[in-house]
Amino acid sequence: MKRFALALALVAAPAAAQTQDWSTNIETVVVHANERGPLVWRVTKGDAEVDLIGQVEPVPQSLAWNTHGIEETLKGAKVLYTNAQASVGIAEGLWFLAWHSNAVYLPGDVPMESTLPADLRARFAARRDKIKRGADRYASLRVPLAALRLEGDFLEANHLTRYEPGKTVERLARKLDVPVKPLAEYEALPMIEKLPTMSKAANEACARDALDDIDALDGHADAAAQAWAVGDLGAIKANYSEERFQACIQAVPGAAALFGRAVHDSVAAIDDALAKPGKTVMLVGIGVILRKGGIADQLKAQGLALEEP
Repeated sequence: MKRFALALALVAAPAAAQTQDWSTNIETVVVHANERGPLVWRVTKGDAEVDLIGQVEPVPQSLAWNTHGIEETLKGAKVLYTNAQASVGIAEGLWFLAWHSNAVYLPGDVPMESTLPADLRARFAARRDKIKRGADRYASLRVPLAALRLEGDFLEANHLTRYEPGKTVERLARKLDVPVKPLAEYEALPMIEKLPTMSKAANEACARDALDDIDALDGHADAAAQAWAVGDLGAIKANYSEERFQACIQAVPGAAALFGRAVHDSVAAIDDALAKPGKTVMLVGIGVILRKGGIADQLKAQGLALEEP
């Protein structure tokens, strides 16, 4: 059943609305490139094993990569966990729009861009003009949702997708009879309902962060994806940074707690898997693994170390 979804990529959300400083935040860990394919990290405890497939997103829709190493990683796994997400079903989404449209749309006939300061208004207009989108497409939406739509339109215009490489990894798992489960799923409606309570400054931060994300993707998304495909960590660090927009959304009341819950649930899932014999595989953003305070740091604090497969 098709879903009307707000995919927030919760696990990959940065802890603060700052571009990650990879050179100072990454602890040295041992990695293994599977025949010049994507990087895989491994942690073991007794007879238990957890393999982490680090991913970058978005990637070009036509990205080709060597799947052999990932298939070997998936063989014999009890489960493949995918990123936690927040979503809302079609029925709930239509009901919400019918009865709570004030949370999604601006009141009255004030165009969204007119609510932005001059510098942001000019940047927003320049970006939508570049991808040949009219102002009316964003005019009625609240600023965070307009910014999110602009990012989505940019991805579409530049043939980038957030569904890959995740969908290919899921397909490989199912071919090997490995069950695929989301790490967690959270209800998105409570966050959407709180959008009208965001301050003017918070709204402007979301617009600025979305535009900064688009600027970064415009210059580096393809290079980061190509580096990911061949397991070139140095080139990944040079071209990939976690998106800032998701940090600005944490200004929505209650959202920060939900993002924190997602990170906690990710680490808890690893701990739970390490308490039982067998292999578990997780698909997770590279930033979540390597950033300061990320999975590598948290496992290290428990006396565990990520090792090469």
